[in-house]
Amino acid sequence: MLFQQPEMRRRTVLEEKAVEAKEPQPSPKGGFSIGKILLVVVLALVSSAGGGVLSFVLIKQALPPVQAAEKAAEKSEKVEQEKFAELLEKSAVLPLEPFVVNLADTDAARYLRIKISLMVDDKTKLKDLAENQALQLKLRDVILESLTAKRSQDLINAEGKNKLRHELQEKVAVYFRAPKLVDVMFTEFIIQL
Repeated sequence: MLFQQPEMRRRTVLEEKAVEAKEPQPSPKGGFSIGKILLVVVLALVSSAGGGVLSFVLIKQALPPVQAAEKAAEKSEKVEQEKFAELLEKSAVLPLEPFVVNLADTDAARYLRIKISLMVDDKTKLKDLAENQALQLKLRDVILESLTAKRSQDLINAEGKNKLRHELQEKVAVYFRAPKLVDVMFTEFIIQL
């Protein structure tokens, strides 16, 4: 019996080692395994790729309306430039003598010096307009009447000048049938304050 005990004991130790080798050992707590790291990397790559594809699709859908709007703006600008170039070819400018007027300010004497040119749509009639003294006098009268009714505060900013331009265009256009008045342009505009 004594001999059998060490053998049994030996078998038991060998069996234990074999059993320990077969059992999976638990990973240490709090550590990262390679499997977890790979999983995180793969998920990050997939989500980045998905975000890139989504961005591409959304941008591609948004571009056609923007490009269409840009093309329409370019086309309308080009048409406008062509119309203006055509108008310049046919039109002529009738410069008027400078105007120096007292403005309607009551607190102090204020003066306006202004040079006005009238653009008409027919070059061939310009000589007739320039030689027509009755028309020239009537235009000066209408313009002087409008200018003397203004105050310096009405004309000091761009909005006031544009209002004056439109007002003069309405009043002066009445005297133009052929050629037609296209624009009233200020070539000099000085207010003494």
